[in-house]
Amino acid sequence: MADTVLELRAVSKRYGDTLAVDGISLAVERGEFLTLLGPSGCGKTTVLRLLAGFETPSAGEILLEGRSMTGVPPERRAINTVFQSYALFPHMNVFDNVAFGLRMRGVGAREIRRRVEEALHLVHMEEFATRMVDRLSGGQQQRVAIARAVVNKPVVLLLDEPLSALDYRLRRRMQLELKHLQRSLGITFILVTHDQEEAFSMSDRVAVMNQGRVEQLDTPTAVYENPANLFVARFVGEINVLPAEVVACLGEVTQVRVEGRVIALRTPNAAWSAGDQVHVLLRPEDLRVETVRDLDEDPELRESFGRVPAFLGVVEETVYKGATYDVVLRLDSGTVLTATEFFNEDDETVYFRAGDRVAVTWVQGWETVLPHAS
Repeated sequence: MADTVLELRAVSKRYGDTLAVDGISLAVERGEFLTLLGPSGCGKTTVLRLLAGFETPSAGEILLEGRSMTGVPPERRAINTVFQSYALFPHMNVFDNVAFGLRMRGVGAREIRRRVEEALHLVHMEEFATRMVDRLSGGQQQRVAIARAVVNKPVVLLLDEPLSALDYRLRRRMQLELKHLQRSLGITFILVTHDQEEAFSMSDRVAVMNQGRVEQLDTPTAVYENPANLFVARFVGEINVLPAEVVACLGEVTQVRVEGRVIALRTPNAAWSAGDQVHVLLRPEDLRVETVRDLDEDPELRESFGRVPAFLGVVEETVYKGATYDVVLRLDSGTVLTATEFFNEDDETVYFRAGDRVAVTWVQGWETVLPHAS
């Protein structure tokens, strides 16, 4: 049985006529790394402030280790926060910044030194203990902020977009360091970010938020490969959306008409009816593209191309993306799709060119079928 350390029960937060958080219920396990992911204004930072005690719920209840946090001020909660701006004291050196909270609680000098040195060692900043924080780089300041937060041994650590001010390479490195630190400490981490790569690389579970609600709460793999709705599918990664109509349901197989063709798709958990409007979703890496010329000239390639009928179209452009390139193509129906292709192992020549006549298909079972939504 999971050990729930933090729980939100139908929590809402209203600012005047604005409903920032709309009846969220979720349970966070002890030692879990959970990320609240969503666009600006979706309510994720408000949830963090509610957990920290900086805001009071308009409705619902927050429980920490089974105890209601109603009326409990921030300083009496076993929850610490690492802010986006780090919020370090510029007139103090690294050691004093990390020791500040312990001194405010009346911890003895010997214990303070032991715990501060231990915290600085965890974030690889022990050699900077006497340096003033305004002489540190952004990544170093972020480490100090984390050390100051963990030195108090919180039950839950909240992180409010702590990597957003860092450059790309440093941000990637700090993502791994944060994940390793969380594993070594065993503390529950709750991260707020709008960056899906950041969320996926560090988290055990991701809560995708939109307009104050949690649209989907699951593992990064499940969120990406099996989005709960069209909002999640579009927000998390690139997606091709093909409108379709249900023709017939035959047990776990649904026949849909897409791009003028009837295709049989496995939908074991769906309950469609003939005439229902649906969307067939495909990630760019799920598509298979071949030139019509190659298919005409190679019977074996044509036979292995896929069980799903191919759609014909023309390449409009290619977009270089480093290890891969995207092929933007327009089907004869006018629908625009994007497919991700890897470079040839022998060279980095783009195989597809604008104007190429191509056939597009995918491996049956790689698609996601969702109810029609705008």
